Amino acid sequence: MAVDIFQTRVMLRALDQLYKPKMFLRDLFFTEVKTSNSRHVDIDIMKGKRRLAPYVSPLMEGKQVERIGFTTNSYEPPYVKPKMVTTATEFLNRSMSEHIYQGNKTPAQRAREALGKDLSTLNEEIDRLEESQAAAALDGGVITCVGDGVNATIDFGMAATHKITLTGNDLWTDETNANPLLNLNTWKRLIAKDSGLVPDTVIMGETAWDNFIKHPKVRTALDTRRIDLGIIDPRTLPNGAQYMGTLKEVNVDVYTYDEWYLNSSAVLTPMVNVKKVLMGCTKARAIRHYGAIQDLQALASVSRFPKSWTKEDPSVRYVMIQSAPLMGLHQVDAFVTAQVIA
Repeated sequence: MAVDIFQTRVMLRALDQLYKPKMFLRDLFFTEVKTSNSRHVDIDIMKGKRRLAPYVSPLMEGKQVERIGFTTNSYEPPYVKPKMVTTATEFLNRSMSEHIYQGNKTPAQRAREALGKDLSTLNEEIDRLEESQAAAALDGGVITCVGDGVNATIDFGMAATHKITLTGNDLWTDETNANPLLNLNTWKRLIAKDSGLVPDTVIMGETAWDNFIKHPKVRTALDTRRIDLGIIDPRTLPNGAQYMGTLKEVNVDVYTYDEWYLNSSAVLTPMVNVKKVLMGCTKARAIRHYGAIQDLQALASVSRFPKSWTKEDPSVRYVMIQSAPLMGLHQVDAFVTAQVIA
């Protein structure tokens, strides 16, 4: 019996086999994945108090200390359901790069190829949305979701002290008075104090990096011994990211990230603000949450749910992928965002 290429299980297998584009921010910080059968996800935030054990005489009762609690915030992951439409005419005509006179494909072959391309396109759009969520969460701890019937702001509660804007002589454009290395060390100590984690990664927007690398107080700080004849070792970098070196005085890896997306106004926007610096710890708890798929045909809690159906007159077929992604910061104090260029 012929396999229905539009069957949900078949399309799920096809999605699993698709090459997924590397998403630098998402894959670097949001490494854990959790799917849910609920519309909401709960994020527990625990902050230590750095208490000392109380002194007490061995002849007296033990000293009772209060239990360190945690706060639970409930969020509803924003829903996305991009879809594409095809008509029978598209399967009858020659596809791109197909020879006009020889080796023509059957309509069924073209339909399979079209399905694969459509699934890949829709999947990449959701991936890119997740990357933009990751960028927004790291840059201020707030994700804004606006669309048809959606107008939500998801706030992970990043402290104002972790959202920094340099001014005056502190701007990295001031080659005499500014001290970028001192800034980075100050932010590193802030993260360590507030989260108990030591940041290991700095990501700079292109303008921030250009001013950082040419600053007189920085020129000799980069350790380039890990770069050999243009080949970066030991890690293979995701698309769009560049490993720039290790700062000896701060002990962090420095990256730049050249990736863009079209915002809601169709304006090409960089994933990382060109004037900003993001600092964080890759060991901090940051999770890719996926809410429930709100579809009667959904089989289980999954990160992606493909679906296809036809309309009889005019005859068209729709292919859609549904997802409810939320890049959640559980340890928001492990990150700092700073605007270093006016």
